[in-house]
Amino acid sequence: MSICAVVLAVLLSLTGAEPAAQAYKNTAPESFRANGQATEGSGGIAASMTFQIDAYTPEGERERLLKVLSSGGSAAFVSALKKSPVAGYVEAGKRKVPIRFARMVSTPADGRRIVLVTDAPLYFIGGGALDAKPTAGFDVAVIQFEVDTVGLGSGTMAAAAKVKPGGPAGVELDDYAKAPIKLVTVTRNLK
Repeated sequence: MSICAVVLAVLLSLTGAEPAAQAYKNTAPESFRANGQATEGSGGIAASMTFQIDAYTPEGERERLLKVLSSGGSAAFVSALKKSPVAGYVEAGKRKVPIRFARMVSTPADGRRIVLVTDAPLYFIGGGALDAKPTAGFDVAVIQFEVDTVGLGSGTMAAAAKVKPGGPAGVELDDYAKAPIKLVTVTRNLK
């Protein structure tokens, strides 16, 4: 289970925590720029992305999605996720994918941890290899990052993932790639 899975499990199982007072507005709408890097086999990619968050997912919707996942599994979760309100989008190059789950919790150092789940995959890292595994079932992307009080940070992204029930928190993540994409820099866009 990757760090994305651990963070997703924690955020799906936690109730909403109010963020500490900050020198900037730390509520939606807000956007972030991120630079991601991934390696697979003998190759690698780098990409610049934008995460536009128009609204954070309310507690009731988080509970509903967790219940659907635990009772109906991955396919039911994806179906329910696609019926959730659009919370923003992830844009990478010419690809723009809706965010259907966006949660934020405070970190001990007065920063924030943000998890985003899209309703479609962004990339299949390694999917072009001759011996690539099938892409079926890898229906979402899961992004997690932490930012400090100024809005600078880093994180990881499973660009194509399966969210399934299991593990200690009731949520497991299967990343299509061998390792998550590293979000080496995340910067909150100033308005």
